[in-house]
Amino acid sequence: MFVTCFLIFILSTPIAEISCGLFNIFDPKVDGNVYQMWDLLFLLTKNNIKFLLSGKDTTPIEQAVTFWCANSESRVLQQAFPNNSRIKHNINPTKPMHIITHGWLDNPNRNWVQATARNLLEHLDTNVCIVGWRNLAHYYYSLTARVHTVKVSTHLTQFIGYLNDLGLPLKNITLIGHSLGAHISGQVGHNFHGQIGAIYGLDPPELLFSVARGHQFRLDRSDARYVQMIIVTRNAGGLRRPDGHENFFPNGGVFPQPNCVLPLFESAEFSDLLFCSHLHVTTLFRLSIVPGNAFVGRECASYGAFLHKRCASDRTNRLGIYSDRSGGDFYLKTSWFSPFVSSKNERFLPKMVS
Repeated sequence: MFVTCFLIFILSTPIAEISCGLFNIFDPKVDGNVYQMWDLLFLLTKNNIKFLLSGKDTTPIEQAVTFWCANSESRVLQQAFPNNSRIKHNINPTKPMHIITHGWLDNPNRNWVQATARNLLEHLDTNVCIVGWRNLAHYYYSLTARVHTVKVSTHLTQFIGYLNDLGLPLKNITLIGHSLGAHISGQVGHNFHGQIGAIYGLDPPELLFSVARGHQFRLDRSDARYVQMIIVTRNAGGLRRPDGHENFFPNGGVFPQPNCVLPLFESAEFSDLLFCSHLHVTTLFRLSIVPGNAFVGRECASYGAFLHKRCASDRTNRLGIYSDRSGGDFYLKTSWFSPFVSSKNERFLPKMVS
């Protein structure tokens, strides 16, 4: 009986971080591994959601939200404290800055966060900071979305203001946020009246971030000089009508993404497939930082028109930081296996836009 249940669990486990599920689910270094999901599955089968917190968090904001920074010359991430003279050991204000913010139920030590930072430091001459807000991220969604995102964005705004005082121009700052981290990035951009250089929103959620709530809480194109959104769950919680300068829709922007479901997984749980797709957007983004991985989208009115080759435009563009920033909605297909990009796209050379 135990073996049967274990096999069923394995077949319903979301695809791991990069190499398509069954190859990586036993590796504790990847996201969505079997050990993480076993803990979650156990709690769900016992109808136990005590791992989600409720009530008011009284942790001082300086402890609840932390910043871990490095630069291309000193790549070891170290905690950075505002108003501390040692911050210049972590941050060079003469170089650009990329700030990564995780989402709900996530933490700064997750593989995708750390790997994104490494890729940025390896391929760009830049500073990188990771925003850690793990404690505030592990509350019920409604409380986290309504209250804690504002706490985090307010503290991050103060941190960026300090960096600006050190001589780092706002136009040289790029914010990268996944899930609720995308809306946190948008709130920060709003606080700076859209003067932040760029924001990349990785599958920002729709729930509790409707237009009616107010644009000051929701990521949109007014939050930075350039806003790119990458949508993968628009049919199950992601923004249905993203409003970036550019919006990319891998595989139509819907779940499940191809690598998240194989014929074996036809009976997989809805939550497993959704979790996998929602996390997969971080894999696509961080892989796109490697110049040879060109995820190329075609400007089109809809995914249906894209599939039937009925796009009114011949324009193509790269998902991620090498976009030409020409604006528009872009659709693309990805492969089932790592690195999820076809070799035919190697002809697209990287182009950084300052």
